[in-house]
Amino acid sequence: MEVRRQVIPAAMRAPRRAHLVGIAGAGMRAMATVLRGRGWPLSGSDRAGDPRGELAAVGIRVRCGHAAENLPEGTDLVVYSDAVPQDNPELQRAAELGIPRLSYFEMIGRLMTDKHALAVAGTHGKSTTTAMAAEIFVAAGRDPTVLCGAASPGQASGGRHGRGEILLAEACEYRANFLHLRPQHAVVTGIEPDHFDYYRSRQELEDAFAQFVGSVPPDGLVLARHDCPTTQRITADLPCRVQTFGLDAAADWSARLVSTGQARYQLKIYRGGQPWCGAEAPVRLPVPGKHNVLNALAAAALAGENGVPPQQIARGLERFAGLRRRFEPLGIWRGVLMVDDYAHHPTEVAATLATVRRLAPGRRVWCVFQPHQASRTEHLLDELAESLQNADRVLVAEIFRAREGPPGSGDVTAADLAREVLRRGTEVWAIHDVEAISRRLAGSLTPGDVLITLGAGDIRRVCDGLIDGFREDRAAG
Repeated sequence: MEVRRQVIPAAMRAPRRAHLVGIAGAGMRAMATVLRGRGWPLSGSDRAGDPRGELAAVGIRVRCGHAAENLPEGTDLVVYSDAVPQDNPELQRAAELGIPRLSYFEMIGRLMTDKHALAVAGTHGKSTTTAMAAEIFVAAGRDPTVLCGAASPGQASGGRHGRGEILLAEACEYRANFLHLRPQHAVVTGIEPDHFDYYRSRQELEDAFAQFVGSVPPDGLVLARHDCPTTQRITADLPCRVQTFGLDAAADWSARLVSTGQARYQLKIYRGGQPWCGAEAPVRLPVPGKHNVLNALAAAALAGENGVPPQQIARGLERFAGLRRRFEPLGIWRGVLMVDDYAHHPTEVAATLATVRRLAPGRRVWCVFQPHQASRTEHLLDELAESLQNADRVLVAEIFRAREGPPGSGDVTAADLAREVLRRGTEVWAIHDVEAISRRLAGSLTPGDVLITLGAGDIRRVCDGLIDGFREDRAAG
């Protein structure tokens, strides 16, 4: 699996006029933040424009929709989201004019060339680990540049322009995009099959990750999850240094849980089996979930291997505010706790529902799950059905068919998944339309319940609709 790299002049690192196609996506907003901080004049376009006005607020003009005339005169470079097809009129116009075009990850690769590059890869936890590490480096005064595919609450993007030597990026395996990156240090949080619309086999996925870690130079470092056999296999014979992280004391970087309060954890971090961080006062993670202990450990190890002292690592972790759509509390609606999460893989769904149970013991848990892609749902149907068993009542919304065309006659459906969930013993309502789900929930939820929406699509609008309706009712009253 080879990735061809365009030759881009070194002068491209100086401020240039760039046009960003698909600018409203999470990663592209992060890119806009970084380029804007570097002094680049920017413009952009997106199918829905700039719905929250966040880009306009920082002086970036965004066109709604895509058309050749959106490309401003004097554009030096076009950067495009991987969600943008090659027949996009703006990309075609740039090709006609001879303007260089780079995908989001190709551009990150170029930005890495004059920085100490760090990348976080893996099937789960990439965004959170990247954001935690960023918080640590900021707390340590290292002023990093950051490109993360999720934003903290209250922030417009997961991007940060810094003047320090570090560039920290989330590295996605979809379409082998991470092979455009050449990090000095890389983290692999674990490997599981996920992108069935690209990788035809588990071996193809493993080969891509092997090529990614193989790109780390001999004087670099790979931090590998200790309890993931696939990760251990692909890092076994690397010429660079390899360190492991995990809850097992045999890992090079390990964590021991000191105490827990429902779903919140305190931990001590060990390096080479010796107490290293939190020995006197355990590190308190503000975000819930045992899976976040591993994310925090990976972030701490990355920072520690880059010279950040233990006390600054503890300070960074303790002030981490979480991310949008990563177990994000949305508020209370008529006495119902509402939470939204990006989980769309069985491992993530199971971890998120376990966190709900620990956070709200004894409360009735309603889960609205929106499958993401028919291909993923078909390949992981049994695993998804099993992962939803920790809810009291489940509603399965229609499949969010990202990157897929209209459903075919033989495609798996939301009803198929609902039947599998029911067959395993959990109550499921045979409603799949999002608007109908919202109406049914409005008349069925009772004070003390927990409602969690799960999925990588637009399922959060169920909670948003209930909250907005409640506000309208109160205003009318």
